[in-house]
Amino acid sequence: MLGNNTTVLYVMLSNRNAMRRFIITLLSLLSVMSLSAQTTPQEWVAALNTTLGERYAYGITVNVGTGSEQNTLHGTLKVEGDAYYMMLGTMEVYSDGKLRYEINNERKEVTEDRVNLKSRDLLTNPTRAFSFVDDEFSMKMRSAMEQGGVYIDLTPRNDIGITVITLALKRNGSRVEPMAITYNYDGDVITILMHAMDSVKWSLPRWNKASYAAYDIVSFL
Repeated sequence: MLGNNTTVLYVMLSNRNAMRRFIITLLSLLSVMSLSAQTTPQEWVAALNTTLGERYAYGITVNVGTGSEQNTLHGTLKVEGDAYYMMLGTMEVYSDGKLRYEINNERKEVTEDRVNLKSRDLLTNPTRAFSFVDDEFSMKMRSAMEQGGVYIDLTPRNDIGITVITLALKRNGSRVEPMAITYNYDGDVITILMHAMDSVKWSLPRWNKASYAAYDIVSFL
């Protein structure tokens, strides 16, 4: 009898351990699923900001206008905390989060100014370009894309010069990444296509006045 009871107890404990492992596995799967199960525009935007974090780099293609009048520029955008570097065509922009240096390499000219901290334009203040909150924007899911992506329209509650901002977002596992952002300035349209760069393989270029010693400086400080 003792041997039989021991066998039964061993089976019960084994089953309990197996069930525990199963529950732990199930919970971990549900945790991953919850990260990628955004249903509201607010959840999509929150997941986007979690994905981007404090350091990210994207190749960008900027399309200005529509149809036959569209102009296109290619470049890169790198953000690290409040600082960023952007290259667009022959232009460069450096910023430490407070000051902004726009480099016109064709004209050999540097324009220095303070960062417009209220701007939500990716080309003007990329560190806040995706910091959308309900108090400042109404958010609406416009339509779904193939492979689990969405378009989200964000309408400013106050006049900031932009009629509507449209985000094209996609899921990449538990991550939510930007595919494009479109700004409608009361009929004037700018669309920025984005593709992620490997964050491990790049460093952030910093403003160095000595590197542009031969350039004219236009200051608005």
